[in-house]
Amino acid sequence: MPGAIRSLLGERERFRPAAPESWRAVEEWVGCELPSDYKELVDGFGDGVLFRHLFIPHPEGSDPLLTFMREERRYLHAAFQEVPDIPPPVASAWDSVVPWAYHDGNGDVCLLVRDPAEERWHVAVAFRQCPGFLLIDGGVAEFLRLMVREKRFPRGWPTGDPRWESLPDSPLV
Repeated sequence: MPGAIRSLLGERERFRPAAPESWRAVEEWVGCELPSDYKELVDGFGDGVLFRHLFIPHPEGSDPLLTFMREERRYLHAAFQEVPDIPPPVASAWDSVVPWAYHDGNGDVCLLVRDPAEERWHVAVAFRQCPGFLLIDGGVAEFLRLMVREKRFPRGWPTGDPRWESLPDSPLV
C-alpha cells in the first residue's frame, strides 16, 4: 500500500514528515500503531486542507494532531452519546475512535475506527448538522479513492478537485 495516497493526490513539492517521536506520542495516546495510508497522508499533506474544506492536522502543525484528536474525541463523545444509530463497528470502538480530519464547512469529523478482529481500519464520518454516521469499509486510501476517482462525497460535502492548500500559519511549509 505504500504510495497509495500519492497515487490518488499526486506529489507535493515541499513537505516535512513528522519526526518519529511525534508519531510515537500520537500512537501512545491512540494505544496502537496507526495505519500506514493515514500516516502517508498526514506526512505528505497534513497541516493543510484538501477539497477546500477537509482540514488534515499534522503532529507538528499549527493545530497539533494530538491536541486535535483529544479535543475532537471529547466533543464527539459529548455530542453523539444520544445518537441511536451508531454503526456497530463505531459503537464497539467508541472509546478508542481516532479523529483524524475535520470538515470546516459543516463541522463533520472523520474518524479512524479499528477493527481488531479483522486487524484493519475503517473510516467513519460523524455528521454534526444532522447527527449520524457514514462508515466506509476500508481505510483512508479507500475513503480518498471514493472522492477522487468516483466523485462520491459524504452527504453535504461540496464536490471538487482534491487540491491541497497549506494553512497560512503552518510552521511546516
